[in-house]
Amino acid sequence: MLDASSTEATKNRKILSVSRIFGYVFAIMLMTIMAMAMIPNQFFIVSTKAVINAPVQLIAAPIYGRVDKISLQVGQVVNPGDVTATVSNPNQDQTSLTGLRLEKLDLAEKLNNQTAVLDQRKAQLATVVSQIEDVKKGVLSELTAVIENAQSNVQSYQAKLSEQDALLLRQTTMVKKGMMSEMSVEPQRQKRNAAQYDLDSANGEVRRNQIVRNLVEKNIYTGGPVAGNLLTLEMQRTKIAGDIDEDQIEINQMTVRQGQVDNLIAREEGRLGNTGAANVVAQQHGQVVSVDASYGDFLVQGQPVARSLDCTEAFAAAVYESRDVSELEIGTPAMINFRSLGIKRAAHITKIVRYFSSGTQNRYFEKFPKAEGNEVYVLLKLDDKAPALDTATKQSDDKFFGCHVGEEVIVSLGESIVSKLMRYSKEAVAELTPSSATRLSASTIFDKVTGQKSPLVLKTVDR
Repeated sequence: MLDASSTEATKNRKILSVSRIFGYVFAIMLMTIMAMAMIPNQFFIVSTKAVINAPVQLIAAPIYGRVDKISLQVGQVVNPGDVTATVSNPNQDQTSLTGLRLEKLDLAEKLNNQTAVLDQRKAQLATVVSQIEDVKKGVLSELTAVIENAQSNVQSYQAKLSEQDALLLRQTTMVKKGMMSEMSVEPQRQKRNAAQYDLDSANGEVRRNQIVRNLVEKNIYTGGPVAGNLLTLEMQRTKIAGDIDEDQIEINQMTVRQGQVDNLIAREEGRLGNTGAANVVAQQHGQVVSVDASYGDFLVQGQPVARSLDCTEAFAAAVYESRDVSELEIGTPAMINFRSLGIKRAAHITKIVRYFSSGTQNRYFEKFPKAEGNEVYVLLKLDDKAPALDTATKQSDDKFFGCHVGEEVIVSLGESIVSKLMRYSKEAVAELTPSSATRLSASTIFDKVTGQKSPLVLKTVDR
């Protein structure tokens, strides 16, 4: 009996212990559920005053005129350099421009002719200079030969004079000895004087030819047929050189005038709108969002023909109280909810500004939400779509024109508690793993888990 009662008591204690354990577990789970229910699942700062916006590029008319041709429609994709329309001005007065262009053509023709004449005269001058050099070389060679011949004559006359001096000295000695009379010496003295005269003449001829050669070397011509030819060639060279200088002056003057005419033409073309007709060319890539002109419309210079925007430049502008976002950093993740579509897109903060002016009326596609004095603008860039999205969502999202520009949205700044807990746990695991080859950064883990770009510094504000 005692053994049976002891066994029964042991069984009851075990049942009681198990019941207590289950009771404690149930109580702990209940308290945890209540605590989790009291803690908000998300730390988000929400703004309903937000809009998707993008800068608008103007496709403007380059001149005043009438639209002759236009090939634009809403939704059309344009690229830089695409001709979208043609504008012409049939009433444009181009009399002065035509006169300047005719003058330019006349100047170009005269300049070409004068340049050809200048080239011919330069070639003629080179020929004359070559002839002068050749003739001068011939004259100098001839004068050198004449001088050498004259010097030979001088030597011959010098020998004759020496011979006559010896004969005269012999006869004079015989006269002194009384062997000859004084009258018989006179013929010999005349011969000796004649030899002296011939020697002096030969020396004079040598000096004259040497002087002529020196003058020819200095381009000084005194006379004679050869000198006359050289003088004629020199006069031709001087005249041609003068003509070349005059031609060069005329060419310089025409070149200066041609530059002046080009400047006047450019100024007149700018005043008249470049030409009487011009193409309307797109300057940037984008989609046409509005067509503001049609065939036959008259446009002033700079008036928009169409407007386009580039979806890559789209951003969200949301209004927040400055105290709510004062602790947020650039790069903080956010969620954008499109009211009309019921879809959400991830984004991140790019700028927080006190005041953001939209500029002129056509600077942006949509007006910015009105902000009070204690509010700021938070500008957000939409993240790229995650590749895990299903095809139906993509098609539903892509069918809306203009990448949602102009739509009112709800912006939620911050990060979900689940994503934050997962990021913190991954960071802890990464800290405990020493291997750099297998360790992942917190930002990489956050990107893989949430599909969002992690901020540089994330600070949340609990509302």
